[in-house]
Amino acid sequence: MIFREDGTIKYTLTRSNRAKHVRLKITRTKGLEIVVPETFKKAWLTPILEKRIEWIRKVAKRLELPASIGEMPPLIPEKIFLNALNHEYAVRCVSPTTISTKLVDAEKIIRTATGVLSIEVDGGILLPNTVTDEVHAELLRCWLVRCGKEYLPELLEEASAQVGIPYKKVQIRLQKGRWGSCSGRGTISLNARLLLLPADLLQYILLHELAHVRHPNHSHAYWNFLATLDARALENDRAMNDAWKHIPLCFSM
Repeated sequence: MIFREDGTIKYTLTRSNRAKHVRLKITRTKGLEIVVPETFKKAWLTPILEKRIEWIRKVAKRLELPASIGEMPPLIPEKIFLNALNHEYAVRCVSPTTISTKLVDAEKIIRTATGVLSIEVDGGILLPNTVTDEVHAELLRCWLVRCGKEYLPELLEEASAQVGIPYKKVQIRLQKGRWGSCSGRGTISLNARLLLLPADLLQYILLHELAHVRHPNHSHAYWNFLATLDARALENDRAMNDAWKHIPLCFSM
């Protein structure tokens, strides 16, 4: 949410000694971020925001950000669809006793650092009804990382074999700002949220990172090489600007 109930704009202001100009950035995870030089006076910000108001509304709409608190989607969705697996999981809140009785049949058992328990069973996810939605969201993020570690390495291996580009190893994380990365030593890191993206965008990210094994930069040579792996590379890269709209709120935190 960027616009408060009274119409004022909610934002995060960061001062940077490296910034020479005011920079506005809007993401689904952090909303509106404003980076300004160290000497910038906050009073100067009002006319800048007034001038960029239509741009802010346009980007917020494109990212499907709620305009107000009343339009906020529920933190915990009723269903989660993993596009990469073409599978939908029903999300239910039940008593801890119900979870305990189904432990023996669970496909995945998820625990938070404080020991709160949830399970994946019978094609769905059971959350305890004795904790807050914030804890539910934490459990779902832990579950998504587990799914990522189970499925993304296999998908990357398939893409690697398809284009003939080997890599050193793969890591699965829940990065806040990156969908993937490739180290100079050939280690590819993938964001578990990739499982929530449309299949063509997931495949693009896999090829994007594999291309970095050959070209560890974003030079013209890199983009030309990536185009040989993915004919729609530039189109898919632009589509990734809106990729966060596919991510449920509980996974955007």
